[in-house]
Amino acid sequence: MTAMTDRPNLKDVCVYGGKQDDEFVGIRYEKGALKVYFPSCYSEPEDKNDECARRLDILNLVSVLSSYSKESLSRNPLQNKEEVQFPIHAYIHVFTYFLNDGYYAERTPIYKRGAGGKIDWARTIKQIRPQVAGSSRKSIVYLDYITKRTANDENEIVAQIHRWCVYEAYEKIGCLFAYLRPERPRIAFNAKRFAAVLQSKIARTFNEKHLLLFRNMLDIVCHMGTTQDNDKAIYGTKDFEYVWEGLIDQVFGVGNDEKKKYFPSYTWTLYRRAGNEENVVDWEDEKHTALRPDTIMLSALNDDFAKIFVLDAKYYRHGEDPEGKSGLPATGSILKQIAYAEFIDEKRNRKTVGEQPTFPLGEIYNAFILPYDGKNNSPSSDYAMKCFGHAGCKWKEGKPYHKIYGIFLDVRAIMHRHPHHSDTAIEALAQLIENESAKKTAPAQ
Repeated sequence: MTAMTDRPNLKDVCVYGGKQDDEFVGIRYEKGALKVYFPSCYSEPEDKNDECARRLDILNLVSVLSSYSKESLSRNPLQNKEEVQFPIHAYIHVFTYFLNDGYYAERTPIYKRGAGGKIDWARTIKQIRPQVAGSSRKSIVYLDYITKRTANDENEIVAQIHRWCVYEAYEKIGCLFAYLRPERPRIAFNAKRFAAVLQSKIARTFNEKHLLLFRNMLDIVCHMGTTQDNDKAIYGTKDFEYVWEGLIDQVFGVGNDEKKKYFPSYTWTLYRRAGNEENVVDWEDEKHTALRPDTIMLSALNDDFAKIFVLDAKYYRHGEDPEGKSGLPATGSILKQIAYAEFIDEKRNRKTVGEQPTFPLGEIYNAFILPYDGKNNSPSSDYAMKCFGHAGCKWKEGKPYHKIYGIFLDVRAIMHRHPHHSDTAIEALAQLIENESAKKTAPAQ
């Protein structure tokens, strides 16, 4: 390996919390340059020269994107002729293996019956029946043997493929890991041949460590083989709001099965004529007609009197300028939050015959959750939350849920704590909203 003198400083690679024209969050590689774009309000490490902290930020960003943006990534909002998503987990794994174990090298022995290799006497004695020799019949001889050879040719090809994968991984993301540039492999890259060798190797490998390496190598080879321009690659999303929603729901929300009963839906009554008679048809399609709150949080699980919190995760930019009025949820979002709460309130008070979903009997609250940089504020919990105001309608008053509280949540804190459901965070958020609700606030001018 040779020293890399032009290794970029991670301070120059990372773009923290800046607004991109295309709202992109993730990793972008173009013409030999790597850039990592963090979401709105994501703060830099306290020590701006701490490369280790920036490296952890990047790896955490990759982990969060892979966990919570499957829906948005599957819709392919990024892929076009200029940009191709690359299998970054494969790149990270291959390069990490290289740093820990060096280049792949294996001498797998092959055992076969016959000459042409070193005799394995233990296997020969167990598997071959000897012949009695000599007039005294006291001597035995083996006319056949179990011999051992090494599959040097195939393993050498796999080793060269690994060198190609390590070189390719370093070109894309190596600046995150090391100061040494691996040498360019001597053999020419051949995606079809490399893929065939790896697939054959995977089919006959039972060593879990090697199997995982070969699968990641195959992902890299296939990516390189289908990419016309290997100088451009991307991993990320322009729809980070889905990631934000997923983070909030994972930390604060009830499970999906429990949440379904909080989905209000509508019914169409259609008048259909058949001859001179009019038929009434009720039509309801749960998939397409249900309104779906982002997150339902309960102050205490398995408690009939738990308080219900209807949370709407908004990836809006009010946290970048909290003194201004931009980047706030608009009328439509406010009305939906009130509608969700009214549905819950009405359903649990309605007396009906037959099966009826059971709802906790505690107070119902509403809140918007927006991102902000909480490092310079006094956090109300480890997740750095604070209330910045509330929204409402003048014609809807009297119930706690008629006010929708605006809550700032620190982006760095929740991303580094994913994907854990947190009773502590739920308690802190519930207490924050209840305290705000208990205040007598003057009406907005």
